[in-house]
Amino acid sequence: MLDNAQTDRINEILKGTEADLTRRIRDQKKAGRKAIAPRVFFVLIGILALANLYFVNQLTMEIRAIISNLNEMYGHFATVSGRMSEIRGDMTRMEQEIRLMPVLREQMETLAVKVERMNRDVGEMTESMGEMDGRVGTINASVSDMALRFRGLNQKVGQMGLDVDQMARPVP
Repeated sequence: MLDNAQTDRINEILKGTEADLTRRIRDQKKAGRKAIAPRVFFVLIGILALANLYFVNQLTMEIRAIISNLNEMYGHFATVSGRMSEIRGDMTRMEQEIRLMPVLREQMETLAVKVERMNRDVGEMTESMGEMDGRVGTINASVSDMALRFRGLNQKVGQMGLDVDQMARPVP
């Protein structure tokens, strides 16, 4: 903003310019010439002022477009910043999960050893079951043989019972 001293100074300059121009016009009229040069000069200044206004208007529109683009860019920066925060969170979670990987590896190795031991034990159990199956077959054969013998023994005991029964009868 202009203060009073500057405003007064501008008014003095304008009044001096006006007085000077008025004096020149009178001098030219007195000389009998028509004042074409000042008219041409003022017309040219007017044209320059209009061109200047046009360029200032164009500059204003361009600056508004730049400001609009800057605002849009700030919006994109905010979106990118939010996404970067999400990525940082994901990276932190991944880092925490990766810290557990050596522990998991050790546990998997221990588990693999235990599973291998279990496989060996199951193999031994399978062999033992095969041996037991063979023994059960032998026991079945022995039991069948014993059953046949007991049947034979029962027949012999039954025959003996008949013989004893016949022997117990009085002789005729």
